[in-house]
Amino acid sequence: MKRFGEERAARICDKNRNLLIFPNLIINDIMAITIRTFEPLAPDYMEVTGWALAPMEENEEFRGRRLSNFLEFLGPGGFATPDDVEALELCQEGYANCDELHWYDVSKGMLRVVPHADDEEHMRAFWLQWNRLLTGR
Repeated sequence: MKRFGEERAARICDKNRNLLIFPNLIINDIMAITIRTFEPLAPDYMEVTGWALAPMEENEEFRGRRLSNFLEFLGPGGFATPDDVEALELCQEGYANCDELHWYDVSKGMLRVVPHADDEEHMRAFWLQWNRLLTGR
């Protein structure tokens, strides 16, 4: 707290941050800073890759804790990543098996002037830009 002040120190310690750099780079500041990319290689195939970042001067004990947290939460067998990948796989399976539906619903919070944290405005913005780039419109 001495370095940043009480308010900023509380924000650093108590808040998670997720940053999407369009189109496929995600920087998570959760338990540590991690980088994830997702590469769509075919209409029905995507590769998701993650890296943990740490200061070069970090001592061995802290590095061990950081890597353990990364593997246990965001690693391939961790708490978060398998769920994320399974959700992506199930979405793709659903889209492949439903010829009638050529869209999906991301309308949560659409009528709010100021979006809530769990609204889907960010998803609408992502897909609008994706569509502009692919169609030129």
